[in-house]
Amino acid sequence: MSDETPKTTYTNSQVIIFVVILSFTCALILSLLASALEKPKEIAKEFNRSEQMMIAAKILSHDGYFLMENEKGDFIPAKYQKGGLLVQGSINDIPTRAELMEIYQKRLIPVLVDNKGDLTTFEKTNIDKDDYISKYKKTGYYKQPYKLLYKIMPNSEVSTAEDKPIGYVIPINGNGLWDAIYGYMAIKPDGNTIIGISWYEQKETPGLGADIASSFWQNLFPGKVIFQERPSGKTDFKTAAIGIVVVRGKVSNVLGNSPKAKSAVDGMAGATLTGNGVTESYSRVLSAYRPFFIKIHEENSKG
Repeated sequence: MSDETPKTTYTNSQVIIFVVILSFTCALILSLLASALEKPKEIAKEFNRSEQMMIAAKILSHDGYFLMENEKGDFIPAKYQKGGLLVQGSINDIPTRAELMEIYQKRLIPVLVDNKGDLTTFEKTNIDKDDYISKYKKTGYYKQPYKLLYKIMPNSEVSTAEDKPIGYVIPINGNGLWDAIYGYMAIKPDGNTIIGISWYEQKETPGLGADIASSFWQNLFPGKVIFQERPSGKTDFKTAAIGIVVVRGKVSNVLGNSPKAKSAVDGMAGATLTGNGVTESYSRVLSAYRPFFIKIHEENSKG
């Protein structure tokens, strides 16, 4: 008589039911995990957008330490001081997440601008800030009757309503080679000179178009002007071409010392289509803010 344990056999129906139950269970677990991680992922994205905005505004370096402008107009390493003031520091003074958020909330104030170039607030327009920012994040704020921008407030321990902004940050969106691209451009109070730029979301080819997110390429923008000068050196803010052109090659080779060179940056090797997308994005978005740029330029000229 054999001592072997009889083998258990399963019918085709039992196997199918088991596979269905297993698949359903795995799908349910993955769905629950995705749902649970959705909020933390969005918080992380929002924090990254805050950092990128501070990079464009020259409040934060690409290497993660704070920046401040000295008497000569140069941006030097800074460190956080209690009360939200930035003082001279070193590249080793890396702020905490809490310090970053405190400076962001204190120095970058979201406001709205209408089609005439007049600034207003969310409260005065009865627009819910969080809903507005979330709703038009992908389609573009520049398309709205009230367009979003951020005032860059001065580095001071105590802020007041009378403090004049030291610049403005404009949200930028457009299309690269493979997908949509999103970033920021910071403009000086003259309504023309670039403080800095950043791209916080893009899916361009690594080593080629993805270089729009690199520090070495973004550092080509400070000091450039968004309104193209005439050959005479003067600028007609009402009719001048607006934006920054990403040339194919180097600006020095393509445009030399012509006025157009002041509104152009070097292209990225092998990424002509991404560069074209960036050029088109700047032109389209900044054109919608032209009345505002003209207004602050005129106010700054009078001052």
